[in-house]
Amino acid sequence: MRSLLDPGASQPDSPNFGDTGAPVDTDPYSCDAYTFPGRAIAQTEECLNVGESVDRFTPAIEWKKDSFTVASGDVSVMMMPAVGPLTDDNGDGVADANDTPDIVFITYGADYPAGTLRVVSGADGAERVNIPDQNVQATGGVAIGDVDGDGWADIVVPTADARIKMFDHRGRLQWTSVPLTGHIQGSSDNPAISDMDGDGSPEIICGNAILDSQGRVVGKGTAGMAGVNGQNVGTTAFAVDIDGDGLQEVVTGNALYNRDGTLKASNRGEDGYPAVGNFDDDAKGEIVVVSGGTVRLQDDDLRVLCSASIPGADSASYGGPPTVADFDGDGEAEFAAAAGSRYAVFESDCSVKWQATTQDATSGNTGSSVFDFEGDGAAEAVYADETMLWAFNGADGAVKLQSGQHTNGTWLEYPVVADVDGDGHAEIVVPNTSGKQGIYVFGDAANSWMPGRKIWNQHAYHITNIDDDGAIPAGEEPNWLRYNSFRSGDLAPAGGYAGPDLTVAIRDVCSDECELDRLTVSLQVANPGYQAVEPGVSLQLYGELDTGEQRLLHEETVSEPILAGRSLDSVTIVVDPVPTNLVRLYAKVDAGNSAVTSEVAECAETNNEDVYGAELCSTRRGAP
Repeated sequence: MRSLLDPGASQPDSPNFGDTGAPVDTDPYSCDAYTFPGRAIAQTEECLNVGESVDRFTPAIEWKKDSFTVASGDVSVMMMPAVGPLTDDNGDGVADANDTPDIVFITYGADYPAGTLRVVSGADGAERVNIPDQNVQATGGVAIGDVDGDGWADIVVPTADARIKMFDHRGRLQWTSVPLTGHIQGSSDNPAISDMDGDGSPEIICGNAILDSQGRVVGKGTAGMAGVNGQNVGTTAFAVDIDGDGLQEVVTGNALYNRDGTLKASNRGEDGYPAVGNFDDDAKGEIVVVSGGTVRLQDDDLRVLCSASIPGADSASYGGPPTVADFDGDGEAEFAAAAGSRYAVFESDCSVKWQATTQDATSGNTGSSVFDFEGDGAAEAVYADETMLWAFNGADGAVKLQSGQHTNGTWLEYPVVADVDGDGHAEIVVPNTSGKQGIYVFGDAANSWMPGRKIWNQHAYHITNIDDDGAIPAGEEPNWLRYNSFRSGDLAPAGGYAGPDLTVAIRDVCSDECELDRLTVSLQVANPGYQAVEPGVSLQLYGELDTGEQRLLHEETVSEPILAGRSLDSVTIVVDPVPTNLVRLYAKVDAGNSAVTSEVAECAETNNEDVYGAELCSTRRGAP
């Protein structure tokens, strides 16, 4: 094969990919394309523009709900409140993102370990639904979503006798599972809802038990259940497609399960509380696990990549469920966890980025959430310990909020961040026991916080696991490819930097088959920016004739995500037939150098094309 380009040379205005490719055939009279493999590339500094703080973090209590008309003695909340649409406020026949969100939580009192399931309005705490006497776990979690496919969100909750119950949006019991003893803890269990096989009928995951939408058990795992080994401190399992094979797996601290409960992978390590993010150059997820006072990062096959002790952990502090976010606005994810006397943020190599002093001596296993309230590209960490509600600056841990308007005995609960009143700004919903009671809702005194979603539906919340109207997506998009966060509400991750930067390069042109009226071209798409681009981007090859006319020769869509700082494998295009008097080739990605026709908002819109104007078939046709 004779190529018109030096495969090792980068083209004008194209990134230097640094690889040469290799011909798959050496026949000098054929055009078997060079293959240019995808790899890591240098990122564009202009795409990294971290914003400055705008100093508009002025939290204040908007309202609180600490007394109830039904089961009035049940006022303590030691679980994560869920937020979502359950009530048709505007009378259009559905409950969706156009309605005021509701807050769902469990309160308890003298009947512990049983509690009362409650639904209140996110606008002011007005009582919507009260469900006593159903033996729901006093400190168990809830998950909300449309399980039965009727267009209305349902409520899934564990019971004190190790069952799962589902209620509809009006509080009517739909079904009760068989006992799941040995597969959930029976206390502080946190269910998750996910369509594991993409058939439109969601599954419920709790511990290592898997139920279908009717509450029937379809699988039971035999290893971890996403809890702390030997300790009755709850479970936090969930399902995602961790390896990109098109089917979701149940994720625990030391095991992955298929939908039928069979073991897909196990590292035989300690179980623990998991979260998922993207910390390397591939499209698969990595798993952060907190267990026994340590945090570790595992690859999608559960191989341990790094581990570290959590500052402030001791024999009584297990460490709480982790979060994943871009805490410092550098375009890459970090992870965080709390223990007995510290809240800490870790880099992807498990080194401690910063730590802050807190107080959680009773359990040391509380969770946290993150949100970029100011829109400066760095997410604040929101954490509630025994006596304080905290907000820490994501970059360095500086205290931005320390409120004594909070107390809790602490278990697996954490504050959530959502637009609970529909005013276009996020609020913080905080659970309380042991002094303060019920739930408190904090907002910004200047009403200037960034917009948030009107939904936060489960303990293992990650933005793509739930639609705005409470529907469970079939074929859930991997959250780590679009947002790269976990237990975060940021819809615009790292808003302080400009984002992705698509480029395309004409890597090779072969005209040895011009006598056969064929021309072979190799194109390579890359993203030297700082945010991934999801599949579906257009890739086009145009030819310019000697008359000045530009003619579309080939068009396709990129079928895989284009990760930040990566190029894709090159694609081979055979132009057949070759237009008469072809003098120049133009390659375009995402419609070329125009922000008007582009579908992807990029930090640079003028580098989406490449041009080749050397020897083409117009000068070789008919040559001996």
